[in-house]
Amino acid sequence: MKVFIGSVIIILIICFGIWLMLSPSFKKVGDAAHKLKDKLEEDENGTSEKEK
Repeated sequence: MKVFIGSVIIILIICFGIWLMLSPSFKKVGDAAHKLKDKLEEDENGTSEKEK
């Protein structure tokens, strides 16, 4: 039982570490998607948010 609990804790720590390493990547992907969305809206409206 102690081995099982220790293994689960180690797996959770490893998953948390991987999540911390990948989280900046998700932010970059989100920023890129936001820029693309703004560009598409600009093309549809003919104006950008910065010009308003």
